[in-house]
Amino acid sequence: MLSSEEIEKLMKAGAILRAVRGKAASLAREGVNIADICEGVEGEIRRLGGEPAFPCNVGIDSVAAHYTSPPGELGTVPGGALVKVDFGAHVDGYVADTAVTVSTGSIYEDMIRVAEEALERGLQSVAVGGKIADVGVAVEKLIRGRGFRPISNLTGHQIERYTIHAGVSIPNVSSGMVSGRFEPWSVYALEPFVTLPDAKGFVSNGQPGNILQIVKLKGPKEGPSRQFFREAFRRYRTLPFTKRWTGEGWKELLDQRILYEYPVLSEASGKPVAQAEHTVVTTEKEVLLST
Repeated sequence: MLSSEEIEKLMKAGAILRAVRGKAASLAREGVNIADICEGVEGEIRRLGGEPAFPCNVGIDSVAAHYTSPPGELGTVPGGALVKVDFGAHVDGYVADTAVTVSTGSIYEDMIRVAEEALERGLQSVAVGGKIADVGVAVEKLIRGRGFRPISNLTGHQIERYTIHAGVSIPNVSSGMVSGRFEPWSVYALEPFVTLPDAKGFVSNGQPGNILQIVKLKGPKEGPSRQFFREAFRRYRTLPFTKRWTGEGWKELLDQRILYEYPVLSEASGKPVAQAEHTVVTTEKEVLLST
């Protein structure tokens, strides 16, 4: 059961993201350095009293997830693109997660509206004790009814303290393999991903995307990497972080598999993707919209 103090922290994290969404959308303009988007969003979260729950992700066109700027980023936002900005905030480890998609003149900007409509339809399907599979049915039906295709292997997710992906997945397609129900006193992020009808409709792993996470809680016994591990765990615990936020000590920890580096996820046929995301908090009977 979540205490009133815990719910207050979750809702504060969500309120921070609501305030930052407009900033994120305004930053994602043609010609803007991608690092300026990431650091602008992350800085605004901190200014409003939270901490980034993970590095701000910026996905351009076919890139659906898990890219954040490296140190010294040179890339800029192109014209004619769909730009996903996915970001989260936490207050004392209590996390909210959201995303927006911005068009810089893309001929596919209708997909943004469809992603937002699919998210709304999915949120309407969430009920305490309700079937998780119902969300996938509702989301897929709306997306296909609008003439587009959902990304089948990207899902929403349960969230726990200091944990973005807590084990329960919220599907964006109908599937007889999905079981489980929405539990009371829990946190869930719903995030439909939409692509073109002639796309493959799933994402594949690409190059590392500059996002790191501690996956082994027992760090090195000695050496410079021990201090890096201790500081990283103190600051981020089991939340993802980025090379932009740290020194060079991560390299040895990656070799020792103490750290995991997320790969960039891109639509398998190279087609553009739109995304929308919100977080909900369940109580004993209610579903509260956090973001």
